[in-house]
Amino acid sequence: MIHYLIRRLLLIPLTLFAIILVNFVILNLAPGDPANQASLGVTGEATRSNKESGSVNENQYLQFREHYGLTLPILFNTWPSLSTDTIEEGLQKLTYEREQLSVQKYHELRTLWGDRARFVMPKLLGIASDPSRDLRLRKTALNLFVRGGIRQGHVGATLSSEKRAENRRISSSNLYLTERRASTHGSVESFEEKVGDLISWYERSGGWESFTWRKGAKVKAFFFETRLLRYLGKVLTLDFGTLRNDANKTVISEVGKRMKYSLTLAVVPMFLTFALCQLFGMLMATRQNQWPDYSFNVLFLVLFAIPIFVVAPFLIEKIALNKTIPFTQISIPYSGFHSSEATYSQLTSPKRLADTFLHLFLPLVAIMYGTLAIQSRLSRTAFLEVLRQDYVKAARARGLSRAQVLIKHVGRNGAITIVTSLAASLGVILGGSLIVETIFEINGFGRFFYEAILNRDFNVVLFSAFAGSFLTLIGYLAADIAYTVLDPRVNLQ
Repeated sequence: MIHYLIRRLLLIPLTLFAIILVNFVILNLAPGDPANQASLGVTGEATRSNKESGSVNENQYLQFREHYGLTLPILFNTWPSLSTDTIEEGLQKLTYEREQLSVQKYHELRTLWGDRARFVMPKLLGIASDPSRDLRLRKTALNLFVRGGIRQGHVGATLSSEKRAENRRISSSNLYLTERRASTHGSVESFEEKVGDLISWYERSGGWESFTWRKGAKVKAFFFETRLLRYLGKVLTLDFGTLRNDANKTVISEVGKRMKYSLTLAVVPMFLTFALCQLFGMLMATRQNQWPDYSFNVLFLVLFAIPIFVVAPFLIEKIALNKTIPFTQISIPYSGFHSSEATYSQLTSPKRLADTFLHLFLPLVAIMYGTLAIQSRLSRTAFLEVLRQDYVKAARARGLSRAQVLIKHVGRNGAITIVTSLAASLGVILGGSLIVETIFEINGFGRFFYEAILNRDFNVVLFSAFAGSFLTLIGYLAADIAYTVLDPRVNLQ
């Protein structure tokens, strides 16, 4: 048992890495630019926009991409090894082929070379300062050099004095560079003056020694200057980043606020479903081809066929609205996890528990009915299989009572199938039920995850995939251990 657990625990990090790798690559290769297509509204929500950015918005756009590592290649970084000919080819497309490209294609091309600029700054400055080249080409190279020199400052609510001082230096340098962008209609004299200023800035910042990527640095950048390695470095320190619309809120803290809602809406139905499906499955199996079997089969088929977005409004309209709990004057609540904070804070602990139960009764019914229908029929099949086994017949021949046979032999062995089925449900704890949470106005992780997809919040989406995969693996490990408890014949060695 111990050796098996050690092997499984060692495989969990490798499995999680493979899952993160697949999800990370798919998410980063998805069409569209999250920083361009989803702009932040005044309320912090995502709004779609295709408008071109001005200079201020362009800086915000750059900061967004830098903050989330979107300026780096996904898996491998070959940009420090770009040749001068390749750079000139890219500059020519940006300079002379703009009219032939669509707005989207031109934006993608400009973004690509803007991201590459940091790794080829000496070559860009060499092209910009070469008087034998076309002025338009030199201006494009100069602006890309400025783009490569702009750095992002440290963000967060609790910055040290050193980081604040560094932010001031970065801000001063960024302002100096931005003011020396080459305009389309600027004079040659003005452009040459800006080139001279940028050469001076380049030398003050370390010159060739600081901006040239040597062989060892290129090899290091090939593996480590990538989006994936930057993200994995944060994951290893349990830093899953901040929210897209508020850099002062971490993903972990926001998930923690919603954890009690998601846990309640996932764990409670899981255990209740396990107990009830055992009961119904046993009843149908022991009464096979009799009226209880036929009745419950038809009932569960009907429940399985009804979608949740039909059941949830039906429960609100037919049960909650204008209805009270039988024999009382207490109305049936249909929104929220509990009463308002002003009311809830005044209640004693037993009354708080009762208040929460009243608020969660309808949501739990909406979540459970479909799973109960599936698991009960699965449980029926498992129990029928066990009832036909020789050891069950032998137990009956030894004179054991019907209850002892059903509980000790049939129940324990039939539960193995249900445990396997329910083990995977641990992975959806954080996901919750989006429809139920939306209809019943519960601020769980389901709604949070859905809003993250709309906002294209990479950190929240990747954390959801990571946490869901981890819980699924833990669920299967717990199921394997449960096998040995339910059936002593199972040997994990």
